[in-house]
Amino acid sequence: NNNNNNNNNNDGNDENRRREEQEKRLHLLSQGAEARVFSTTFLGKPCVVKQRFRKKYRHPVLDQKLTRSRLFAECRSLMKARILGVQAPTVLFVDKRSSSIFMERVEGKSLKEVLKSIAAEEDEEGEEKKEEEKTTPPRNATAEDATAAPSSSSPLSSSAHRRAVKYGREIGLIVSKLHDGNITHGDLTTSNFLVHAQTDSIYVIDFGLSKTQIVGEEDIGVDLYVLERSLVSAHSREGARVWQECLRTWKETCGKSKEAFKRYEEVRARGRKRSMVG
Repeated sequence: NNNNNNNNNNDGNDENRRREEQEKRLHLLSQGAEARVFSTTFLGKPCVVKQRFRKKYRHPVLDQKLTRSRLFAECRSLMKARILGVQAPTVLFVDKRSSSIFMERVEGKSLKEVLKSIAAEEDEEGEEKKEEEKTTPPRNATAEDATAAPSSSSPLSSSAHRRAVKYGREIGLIVSKLHDGNITHGDLTTSNFLVHAQTDSIYVIDFGLSKTQIVGEEDIGVDLYVLERSLVSAHSREGARVWQECLRTWKETCGKSKEAFKRYEEVRARGRKRSMVG
């Protein structure tokens, strides 16, 4: 019995040491209402860890059950999304004890950052164009001027326009696959889309509020409305173009689009009414 107790104590000590060593290698990236996100390595490869923390205001038993349920639900959504052909992080490991998901690290920037960068480039190009026009002597207009392509001082230059269209199509296809696969994301904001640094393709992350059971038209409508508000409200020029392409692609490719779009319009109308009333 003493030998067994000693072995159990040694195992516990080893586990604690491993956990402490792992925590030392964690670098905090962000913290939300439900979880913290860290960067670290897993089996020698860079990864991201999403760790759900305890809520002290909840009863410990209830908190543990809810945390574990949401942990597994997020894992299921991530794996199901990848099966559907959606670009999302690969789940590498799930640690039930620390309520953590170890995921592939997608190298890149959030769509929010990229759209802000595009806007800044557009503003800079516009200022440069104005300076050129000030220093260039005026000349008589010709017939060629009337058919000339729009300059970079237009709302979206050709380069920015192409990127906005590309991102919109990719997001529309991602959302379409999720909805046809009976998944609603629950938080489709520009912070939860990543633009891959090498391929410039879109990945979707953070399935913490996702839903995979009994997904109705209302859920899909809310998903679309949240995405629209995130794009158009925060990124007026670039976001509007991305949203137009996204919605068009979703309507063309999603099998549930006909009925779900009607519900989206109802959700949108309710949202506008609330914003008017305050």
